[in-house]
Amino acid sequence: MSGDVIAQLVTIWRTALKNDALGAESDFVDFGGTSLTAVRIRALIRTDLAKDVDLLDILDFPTPTALAPAVAAAPGWSE
Repeated sequence: MSGDVIAQLVTIWRTALKNDALGAESDFVDFGGTSLTAVRIRALIRTDLAKDVDLLDILDFPTPTALAPAVAAAPGWSE
């Protein structure tokens, strides 16, 4: 998996969870992620990566490293 996608997801995690210490293996739930935070992450992925991931993917793959393959395989997003 591209390190670039993982790095972008780490940035998204840090923004959504308001914690600059998060890394590639930081678990969404362990750092206070909620369903509303998952919606925010999905929106940031759409905006920053132009990908449309399923909301459940964020819960099923709760770290940037785990989610990266799903993001890479997701269809593009355009408004």
